[in-house]
Amino acid sequence: MKLFIIMFVAIVFPAQAEDNTPWTRIYLSGGVHTILGFAPPELRRTDTLNIFIEGDGKPGIALKLAQGIGGNSVYLGRPCQYLIGNRLNSCSKALWTSHRYSQSVIHSMSRAITAMKLRFGAERVRLIGFSGGGTVASIIAAQRRDVKLLVTVAGNLDHRRWTDFNQIAPLYGSLNPVDYSKALEQVPQIHLIGERDHVVPGSVLTSYLSRLTSLDNVQSHIIVGADHTCCWSLALASVLE
Repeated sequence: MKLFIIMFVAIVFPAQAEDNTPWTRIYLSGGVHTILGFAPPELRRTDTLNIFIEGDGKPGIALKLAQGIGGNSVYLGRPCQYLIGNRLNSCSKALWTSHRYSQSVIHSMSRAITAMKLRFGAERVRLIGFSGGGTVASIIAAQRRDVKLLVTVAGNLDHRRWTDFNQIAPLYGSLNPVDYSKALEQVPQIHLIGERDHVVPGSVLTSYLSRLTSLDNVQSHIIVGADHTCCWSLALASVLE
């Protein structure tokens, strides 16, 4: 494992996605849940597609990160996000609590990734997940064979350790990346952790890393001055070069 400490100038992004995003909305259905994605209108085809996956709760941070990277980047919201009051909405209380990383969620998100690949003719993907999106991205990376790179930003890579830290109810209906450690050892991965993140602390990443028998494919970066929602854009651009 390579451990880096990176210092960047802070750039603050709002937590709520703007309704007037210039990117094109794409509804992706399959499995149990409908997923809303966004893609730059100028993107046509690419061999490798960057797929950004949103975190838990209100959407917006991962979308801003995707738009900042641009190029061959697209974005996927999570089930329920952007669909409040929509007939395609499959929300339930469990979906945002105990079952937020359930098999049905993972299955639907993976199908959305496949649909994005087909839409843009991609052979491989780089999955970039923010917070709980890092959980989703990691589990999907363990189950697929087309993931060129896994990147997590403030990723919740062991939700059992995370719920203990935050003293909240266990996510008993959710899958956990630490249980896929053997498969994930084969996936090139980069994890960005905020020095000031008190939501998903570095101990969550440490718990995940302790389950890996090999760290040859793993890099970890401590981002000086970053908290859970700020400031990731320059660090992310650096590792995706």
